[in-house]
Amino acid sequence: METVLSIVILSLVTVTLLPAVNSLQERLQNEKIAYRASEAAYNGVKEAAYLGTTKGMIKIDDTEYNWQYNSGEICVTYSDLKGQQKMCVDLQGKSGGLR
Repeated sequence: METVLSIVILSLVTVTLLPAVNSLQERLQNEKIAYRASEAAYNGVKEAAYLGTTKGMIKIDDTEYNWQYNSGEICVTYSDLKGQQKMCVDLQGKSGGLR
């Protein structure tokens, strides 16, 4: 009887914890990718200021970040686990967030 009870408790813990852990891992992965998008935006601003380029691409950890500078705003497009994302930041540092 104790063995059956132990198996039932272990099964319940496993069934409830695995989806929560998986969800947490996905959220952290998306946040990491979004952080890298801000790095790409920073590098794009530097390149636009020093070289005069208006668009480019940087690859970080197998993710491509395409940036484009236009009218005092830099936008970065990239893909995460949710799909295609776009983050824009103006030169005053105000974030347009994900679009």
